[in-house]
Amino acid sequence: MPDARDDGWVRDSVAALGDAAETTAPPTGRLSQRSAQSSPRVLAAKELAKALAARLPINLRNEFESAVAFAEDDDAVRWARRTSGLVDLIEDPGHALAALDRQGRRQV
Repeated sequence: MPDARDDGWVRDSVAALGDAAETTAPPTGRLSQRSAQSSPRVLAAKELAKALAARLPINLRNEFESAVAFAEDDDAVRWARRTSGLVDLIEDPGHALAALDRQGRRQV
């Protein structure tokens, strides 16, 4: 839904993702040898999503963070809009339901 998002959060998130360094520190230690190092953009997006998830009921937080996981090749604006829109949908489903009620019925 085009108006179902927090434009301020979207702007701030896009800026934070843009400010994240594009280089990663070399992995150190035994654990890092077995796992891939996440990019700063991915880590920044994870923190942004975690902050939004904190507004949700506890039983939805992990699923939300998983649903909005950021991939390095994701477009920051599109990701931020989708993420903010999903929070809006969870917090205020009445807005989406009202929009669906205004749609005409169709045969499937």
